[in-house]
Parts: sequence; structure tokens; C-alpha cells
Amino acid sequence: MEQPLLDRLRFIVLASILILITTVSSVAADELQQTLAPFLTKHCLRCHGENEPEGQVRVDQLDWDISNNNTAQRWQDLLDVLNASEMPPEDEEQPSTEELVSVLRVLTKSVEHARKRLTDTGGEIAMRRLNRREYAGTIRELIGLRIPLELIPADAESDSFDTVGADQYFTSSHFEQYLELSTGIVKKAFSWADKPRKKLSVQRNDPEGKINRVAEKRFKEQREKLALIQRSKSWKEAGFSDEGEMNLFINRSKKESVDARYLSYPRIREGQYLAPPNHLKRATMNLRADPRATYRFRIHGGVREGQIPLRHFVGIHRGNDLDVVKVMGTESNPKSVEITTSLPFGSTGLISMQILALHGQDKKTDPDGDWAPIWIDYMEFEGPIYPQDRSFFETLIYPTEPTRGKNKLPWNDKNAEQLIRQFAQVAFRGVKPSERYVAKLAKLFAKNRTEGQSFQQAITEPLAIVLASPQFLFVQESKPASSGRQPLSDRELAIRLAYFLWSCPPDQRLKELVAQGTLSSDVVLRQQVNRMLDDPKADAFFEGFASQWAELDRFDAITVDPKKFLKFSDGLRQSARREVVEFFKLMVQEDLPVDNLIDSNFVVVDALLQQHYELENSSSFASGGFEKLSLSPKSPRGGLLGQMAFLTLGSNGERSSPVIRGAWVLDKILHDPPSPPPPNVPELGAASRTPVTNRQMVVLHQKQVVCYSCHKKMDGIGFGFENFDTIGRWRDTESVRKKQVRIEPGGTLASGESFQDIHELKKLLLAQKHHLAQELCESLTAYGIGRTIEFSDSGRVRAILETSRGQDFRIRSMISEIVVSSLFRTK
Repeated sequence: MEQPLLDRLRFIVLASILILITTVSSVAADELQQTLAPFLTKHCLRCHGENEPEGQVRVDQLDWDISNNNTAQRWQDLLDVLNASEMPPEDEEQPSTEELVSVLRVLTKSVEHARKRLTDTGGEIAMRRLNRREYAGTIRELIGLRIPLELIPADAESDSFDTVGADQYFTSSHFEQYLELSTGIVKKAFSWADKPRKKLSVQRNDPEGKINRVAEKRFKEQREKLALIQRSKSWKEAGFSDEGEMNLFINRSKKESVDARYLSYPRIREGQYLAPPNHLKRATMNLRADPRATYRFRIHGGVREGQIPLRHFVGIHRGNDLDVVKVMGTESNPKSVEITTSLPFGSTGLISMQILALHGQDKKTDPDGDWAPIWIDYMEFEGPIYPQDRSFFETLIYPTEPTRGKNKLPWNDKNAEQLIRQFAQVAFRGVKPSERYVAKLAKLFAKNRTEGQSFQQAITEPLAIVLASPQFLFVQESKPASSGRQPLSDRELAIRLAYFLWSCPPDQRLKELVAQGTLSSDVVLRQQVNRMLDDPKADAFFEGFASQWAELDRFDAITVDPKKFLKFSDGLRQSARREVVEFFKLMVQEDLPVDNLIDSNFVVVDALLQQHYELENSSSFASGGFEKLSLSPKSPRGGLLGQMAFLTLGSNGERSSPVIRGAWVLDKILHDPPSPPPPNVPELGAASRTPVTNRQMVVLHQKQVVCYSCHKKMDGIGFGFENFDTIGRWRDTESVRKKQVRIEPGGTLASGESFQDIHELKKLLLAQKHHLAQELCESLTAYGIGRTIEFSDSGRVRAILETSRGQDFRIRSMISEIVVSSLFRTK
């Protein structure tokens, strides 16, 4: 082998080693030798043996026991060359397909297993920074403000979870960004700390006034111009910029104008219809809001008679946020729907809500539909609705709740150092700041005062520095006094537990248990897990874990062509994303077995997904919320595997992909992640130059030896989902050359077991639910402790699983077992 080629291969491996997906399968050195030795002797030894080896590469000196990185790298080089079909040379005897597949399988597992052992840290947890979600949750608990995630310095990309410290980094640029953000937070907090809470009220907006004025003005101008043209006035006299503009106007006037059409609707004097043109398609309402509170935003309206179900939905836009609701009333009998919203930090002080219909009229899906099907009677805000307790910052600055009179600030130049100390100790999650640290901040405050700043201005910078300090930004645990794993203190345990289940600091109850020294009791810990999972704060856990485990970032990145998939919309994407989280949330709340992710007799959907999946109607279905609906035994929808997010994620946005879907199931459900593709692997689309079915494309791809060893495991699974299209709709055929070809949903697993359809595939997967249980157990533990699960953790993971097996692998119980395990309670 040429040395440059070998160097290139080494470079590729070193660059990619950080993202290798490892496996827990164990392959002993003797198995490696038994499989590889005959192959190397037959195909490699003549050129790479003792006598003048080509490229100075010898295979007779390879160490069968992969006990160090150098040995692992040599075996990786060999694996890459075989995968790329670069060896043996074309003029040498070639191995059979069966022989090469067997060698690649054993060699791949051996290298991956060795990598896992060699990278084992012995359970060391790297000090980790608060991720975006945790930073926002911590500021909310400490200051009472809601920080949009996009304003917080970005998390590093991770192959695991955003809680894993080893994947994080921190630079001087991060400090500057955090300091700028925290300065704004402290300023905003001070501006509201002395303001009393307002009484609950309702503010209403009737949208039709402005809309009608604009439509009537435009319609009047159109009629006036048309009258001038009919009187043979020139384009200039008629108010046009040139003759071409006038001719265009004349041609358009032959059809009914948009404004005339709108003004012909029956209830324009009482409300607004959502119609396609820009000036008619949205209804808007703004509210000057208190950032400490939430508000109920309500729409009262209805849908005109005869509309298809798809056109009953509107999207409520709040900046980058989108809520999907179904308009429940009719034009003659309007009803109200509502969502809860709040003023995000960084806004101008206004909550701005825009309502748009999710789907306009489309001649293919709705040939007889109404031009403007949704009528909005009025919109209103109800609020402010404050949390029961004032935030820590408010009570610190004004211990007595402010009134409408002048509020006296209890802090001054003499006790400012005490204010800094108290604020820092709470911000540092119970750790007292050093006196030297406090003194430096107090000195900065005094300097600001001598420069003429007010007390509030002068104290803002020191408090902002606290929120940009490592003691605040990092979850710090004291180093063990001796080697080996040591138990967490009760304070450290409370912090780890709170960030695991709430993504924010411990509440008062956890602090009380720490003070009592009872939190580390198994009984108390289990009680706290149940209490915390029942708290609304646990929504941060459901979203944070489920979205990352299911790889919803990949789902978000899929580009779906709305012209090809006419029923697709941003609202449908949002609903599909939330479905994954809401399904996981219900599993935890009801303590259901993990195998419900494979198949279940229910779904958790909103009204839009109910319509998209063509499920039976439910009269009690809420307009914008998610509900649990029972499925018929014949439904293919049960579990995560019948959800749109998984099915769209398993596509390229245009065609479904048995390969991607199969690989995801292999990784997440069977806990057997496929190996990364070898260098120079041909693209799937290169398998055929003519249009073929997905199945035919994949089968052609499998015929290449370099692809076969991995694809035989993935593709058989993926074929079982081919009845679902790119956006998760059921289909019996797929389009090939504009012809509908019947789908073959059967397949064979790597074990040799075969199935005929999605129902039989799910039964085969359910028989291996213990693999899913291990995958979830390791993933939940990694998310909770802030590091990936390693080779040396296998015994403790096995102990958790054995206990969980006796509980039928119920998810809530598994979370409880993880928390009381030594993995979670030690450092």
C-alpha cells in the first residue's frame, strides 16, 4: 500500500474518531483472530508480510488484543481499506461476498468495542456549563423573567445530550456574551421590581374596523380609476405611472376585485375574515404586558359552513413561536379558543399576536372551498396572571411587596456589599462566595458611585458579573478527597436532581430536605422524583430529553416541499414535533412500559394531527391541546413508530427512506447503532439511473459488498414502514414514472425472522423490548448525570435494568431507579 494512501486514511480516521458510534457488543481477541487470520494469510500476507512489505505495512505483526490506541488505529486503517474495496488489488484473488461480509462484521465490532474500552474515563464527570434550557430555567427561578433561547449563547453540537459536560466549551467570547445578556436582565429586573402587581382584567380588540377601512378605501380608488378610464381619460389623468400599469389594471378589473369580493361577505361589520391577500390574511392584536406574568390570549370566531377539515385551523404567531389551534365555532355560532402566552425578554414591551389560516384554498385538495373560510369576531387578552410567589430578586430588592405609592429601597451604599453577598450565594446555588470575590464586586460598585451613577445603576454591573461568573454558569461538584467514586453531598444531589427533572435549581422543598440531611434516603428520593415529575416544571425534562433522544433537530432540518405535499404546513410540523414530547410525557405520567414506544393502543395528538392521521372524531377534543385517543386494533399508528416526526425524519423530504428509518430503529429501539458509513461509500441514489421504487433502490444498493454488511440489518426493518409517505400519511402505492406501484411492506430482519406488514414488524420488535429498555436507561442516565455511559458502567446499568425488568420496564419507575442508583448519586 502506498504511504500517502495510508497517511490519508489515518487522517480520515483521526478526524472522524470523535463521532464514532460505539456498541456494547463484546468480541474477544480469539474470535477476531479466528476470523481474520485465515483471511489475511490468503489475501494480504504475500504483499504485506515479512519480505519487503509494500508501503512498509505488515499484517503479520498485528496485535490481536486491541489494548491501546496505536493498535486500534492500525486495525481501523485495515477496516477502511477493506470497506473502500481498495484491497486486495484487482489483479489478486478476490474474496467471496460471504467471506468479506463476515470479516467486515467481526472487524467492525472489534474496533468499535476497543474504542469504547479505550475511551473509558472511569466515570469521571466533566464540569459542565448550564445549557440554554437550564440557563433560561435558572434565570426564570432567580429573576422571574423568561429568556428566549435564541438570546442565550449557543450550545455546542453534541452526539449525545446538551447536558454532557465533555461536549461543551467556554471561551472569552462566551463570557462577553453572557455579561452583556446578564446586564440587560438585571436592568430589566430592576425596572419591574418596584412595580406593584396589577389586577386581572380583559382587553378586547375588534379587528374589522381597520380592515374594512382599508378594503373600502382601495375599492373606492379602484372604482374611481375605472370611471376615469371609461371616460377616456389618459393614464396620467387616471393616476397611473405609465400606460402599461393602466392596461394591467384594465385587465384585472375584468375580474372581481379582491376588496369587492371581501366586502361582499355577510359579517364584515362584526368581524374579520381571513382571506389570501396580504392586507386581509392576518388578524393582529398587541398588548403592553408585564414580563413577570402570563396572559390568556383568546380568539372568538367560527368557520363558514362546508369547509373541509384541513381549513379549520389557524396558526397563532408570537415572534418565532407558533401555536396551532382549531377554530371550533361556526360563522353563525362562534366559540372561543385560547392559549397562554407571556412577554419574552428582549422585546419592545409588547406581546404581538398574529392569526393566520394554516391552509388557503387549493384547487387540488379543496376545489369547492371558500375563499375566506374563517371569521374572527374578536380577540382578547386576559391577565396579568402572576405566579403565586414573587421571584427571589423581587423579594431581595423589596422584601415588602411594592404598592402604588413611592417604594423605599432598603439598600444603600453602606449595605450594598451585603446585597451582593446574598444575591451571589443564591445565584451560586447555596455556595457562599469568597469574601475576596464579594469585596472586588463591592469595590466596583463604589467606583461606579463615585462616577456619578445612581445606586441602581452602580449595583447593576456587579450583579450582572455574578450571573456571568463560572460559579453561576457551571454546575460545580467538589472533587473527591480520594480516588474512586465518592457520594454526592445532599446539596449536590439536590442540584443534580433538579436540573435532571426541571432544568432549573432546587426549590424550597429540596432545600429543606438538604438542611435536614434526609434527601439521600432512598424513600425520600423516590418521593421527590414523583413530586417533581408531577410538577409543571417537569415539562422542561419532557421536552429536553424526548426531543434530543428522538433526534428532533434532524426532523426540524428536513425540508418538505409544500407544493408536492399540499397538506404540509409549518403548523403541521410544529404539531408533529410536540406529539413526540406529549407522548413521552404521558408515558411518564401514567408510568407505562417502555414498549409503548414500539406500539401502543393509543395516540397523543392535537386536532390537526387527528385530522392528518384520519382518526375518528372525538366530540370532547380540545381546540389546541393534546389528548390521549384510543386506537382500533387494526390501526398502524400506535407508538413512536407511527408518528409523523419519526416518519418524516426517516426521509429526505421528498421520498421516504427505508435506510434512515431502519437505522433509527436499529439505534434507538434495538440499541444496536449501525457503524458510520465507510469512506467513499456510494450514495443510495447512485444505485439506479432510472426511476425505481424505494425498495428496488435499496436492494440495488445492497448488492455492493461494502454496503451489504450494514444495510442487511437496517433495510429489512425500514421496509416495514414503506406504507407511510414522507409526511407520515398512510398509502398503499408509491409513484414511479407517474404510475402508482403497489408497496411491498414485508421484510426480513438480520435474525432471519420475516414479517409481512407493520403489525408483524412491531410484534418482532416488541419481543426485543429489553434492548429498548437498555437504550432508554443509558440515555436517561447520561442526560441526568451529564456524561455518556461507558464500558465500566455496564454492571450498574445492568442492576437498574434487573430491577426495572420486574416492574415491566415502566418508564417512571425506571427514572426513579436511576435516581437512587449509585451512578446518579456519586461523582
